[in-house]
Amino acid sequence: MKRTASKRVGDPSRPASEAALVQLWLDVASRVGPMRDSLGRWIEVVYPGRRTGLAGPDLQDAIVSIDGGPARRVDVEVHLHESSWEQHGHDGDARYAGDLLHLVWTAARRGSKRPPYILAPRALAGGQARGGRRTNTAGWPCWHIGGEPADRAEVRGVIRAEGAKQHAERAAVLESDIEALGADQALYRAVMRALGYSANTRQFEAVAEAAPIELLSALAGRSLTARRLRVEAELLGAAGLLPSQRGQQAEHPHVCALEEAWAYGPPRAAPVVEDWTLAAVRPHNRPARRLAGAARLLSTAPLARRSLAERVAGQVLAAYESERGRDLVGWFEVKVGPEDFWARHLDVGRPAARPLPALIGRGRSQDLLVNAVLPFTAGFGGWSGRPELVTAADAALAGLGAVGWNRHTRYMADTLRLERRGLGSALAQQGLLRMYRRWCRAKHCGECPAANAAVAIPVGAGVGE
Repeated sequence: MKRTASKRVGDPSRPASEAALVQLWLDVASRVGPMRDSLGRWIEVVYPGRRTGLAGPDLQDAIVSIDGGPARRVDVEVHLHESSWEQHGHDGDARYAGDLLHLVWTAARRGSKRPPYILAPRALAGGQARGGRRTNTAGWPCWHIGGEPADRAEVRGVIRAEGAKQHAERAAVLESDIEALGADQALYRAVMRALGYSANTRQFEAVAEAAPIELLSALAGRSLTARRLRVEAELLGAAGLLPSQRGQQAEHPHVCALEEAWAYGPPRAAPVVEDWTLAAVRPHNRPARRLAGAARLLSTAPLARRSLAERVAGQVLAAYESERGRDLVGWFEVKVGPEDFWARHLDVGRPAARPLPALIGRGRSQDLLVNAVLPFTAGFGGWSGRPELVTAADAALAGLGAVGWNRHTRYMADTLRLERRGLGSALAQQGLLRMYRRWCRAKHCGECPAANAAVAIPVGAGVGE
């Protein structure tokens, strides 16, 4: 195939870096019109995608039409030179194996198994000099050029309503889990899922299955410390994260005690989990630390005397009746003293550069509350015929402030042109997440309740209808 010569390195129009080329794509790709790739296909960009800051393609969730076909979601990888595909190791990386556009400034001269490419100098030519957006993409991102912003109060109300729906949907799922698994296991599984973040959700659920709450509740010890050690050993062992399971040597006395507890524990029928995702996971969020935090939560003394589900639901109800719902956040924090093993380790064989005061901090504690504990309490109330639990869970969620912003909630606030300080509640952030996942990710703008609340947007505009 004949390749088009690209501009020389010294050409001032050539981006100075891949990051600059990414920004150029974001700025102009959706308004330059159809562009051809190296296979001769016509690519029309409806939405150029978004940066994630994670390992994998540079941009995710782009929306394109290929040869006039239906809109589809793809990732976008950007290189100044096409040969960087192999140099960066993408040819053997499963994260780059899906639907993907490869934007390059300079094409390579030799053939390879690289994906088809879009040549940026040709495809994006003149885009910077053009203003406005293409008329057939007017449904994104929730305004017309020159139109007034959506009524902010109305849109914020829609966002909070979507957050309430997200909570109710989770409660309904957990009510089904209670029926199928039992209340204690359903809650335990929900907590473990929340601790897994998005990268290791499935793996944490597998640990909950391999080391069920019935097994953990039966573990005994001469003291709370001894019991906690056994629970931690069971979770790390089920996860396959003990040193002996990773070809490492246990050196610290705490780790040696974990190995001993695992070796002399009860028979286990389930296999350990092996395929953990560690790329792009912050060091203090590594799975071993989160499992150690779960062990501290699950090994407290009252667990042996009262069911986990009743204990947690009772705590939520008591907080509601005393009008101290925000105190629940602190109940799920797990702090550690300066001499604790986990105060100075990121993993069983990896010391930390500085002391870490908590296994589960305040932010993750609130995430547990919002994503697991409160939906479970509402679902448990529905399942057991105790509406006071549903009321308590709903009220607790409504009273929680926002902990922090992630890439999805930031993206939604920016897309809707809303100031973040007006969305400082857990309910609003849950609403933003629901709207992103159901409508904004695929750009089904005409179905989005925020779009329908915005007078500047014609109902029915958008992709995917």
